[in-house]
Amino acid sequence: MPTQAEWSAVRAKLAFTCVHEADHLPPLDPQADTLFKYALFLEKKPGPKDFDAAARYYRIAAAYGHYKANHNLQLLVSTGQASSPHAATETVDLAEQLIAAGIPGGYYDMGHYLELGYGVKQDERKARIYFRKAADLGSPEGQYYVGDLLSGKDRAPDISRQMMECATDQGYGKAASYLAVDLMTDKQYSQAVLAFQKGVAAGDAASAFALQYGLDSDPSDKLYYIGLSKDSERTRRYGLIWNFLDAHQGLNPKVPDIDQIVPLPPAQLPEWDGTFQWQKEQDAANPPQRPEEKLVERLARDKNLDPATGLPLAPAKSAKDERAPLGTVARTSELPPERNPENRRDSPIFLFSRTTGGNGIAQGGIV
Repeated sequence: MPTQAEWSAVRAKLAFTCVHEADHLPPLDPQADTLFKYALFLEKKPGPKDFDAAARYYRIAAAYGHYKANHNLQLLVSTGQASSPHAATETVDLAEQLIAAGIPGGYYDMGHYLELGYGVKQDERKARIYFRKAADLGSPEGQYYVGDLLSGKDRAPDISRQMMECATDQGYGKAASYLAVDLMTDKQYSQAVLAFQKGVAAGDAASAFALQYGLDSDPSDKLYYIGLSKDSERTRRYGLIWNFLDAHQGLNPKVPDIDQIVPLPPAQLPEWDGTFQWQKEQDAANPPQRPEEKLVERLARDKNLDPATGLPLAPAKSAKDERAPLGTVARTSELPPERNPENRRDSPIFLFSRTTGGNGIAQGGIV
């Protein structure tokens, strides 16, 4: 058995201070943001989609430090939706660019590549180091991931809760519902209800579902009871919210007006016309205009990118440069890890989506 001193040393290493990701995010280049918004429109618009066209704009925007474009591009390339001559290498290079810029989500992305062995040599221990770094820098996804790892009673449940609280306060709905269930287990019902309400505001359908059934339960219901009296009208409204969130999953719906629709007891219920602020904003929004080709070409040229694809332009080579000396033997052991076919998995993968700067995810992308 470890001594008390040994346990204290372990806990000191696990100690967590809540940091918000927004404090580590630089301002976005306005011209790059124009390209990002149009790429996002191409990626998310109804009907047939041209992911290669979206990737083109994302690549050019990412070259100007646009971290949202960078992450969305990682998702398109790594899952095979957008074509790339070297998908795994391009994806890992993008994550490394985020890390070099100090973007918390870059560490989270790299953690998953290390965990999966995608583009890099598989190393679960190193992956957890990257996840923890992401959490410490403020990534809500990193805080959720590490918090889940530490949640066991024989691990560090108090630190786990701190991480979930931090991620919840950043608008990460998945962490809010996780935190609420944890609080319910400890019969801290009033705090659990508050966490669920934050989850609903963040667009978490599971939180709306929990409140819907929690307000239709009693103390004998060990699964859904949340310490509140039954309330049929609140139950109905949370049910409608759940339907709304479920119907728009993949589009990053939010319910910022939750307290105007269903304030928590003992507040009186206001009149509600059944509409949602998020939907009204979506309906009123105009599609972004296509960026002028002259702008796209100039931005690409200044970063030595192919304006047609956004991919780097290969430096000009002479015929002599193209030829390897007679008798040259290439050995995979001499290749860097991310380019060694023995160490990486290049097939399309499903990546864990993340948010950046308090923004949400729509079908795997940052919006």
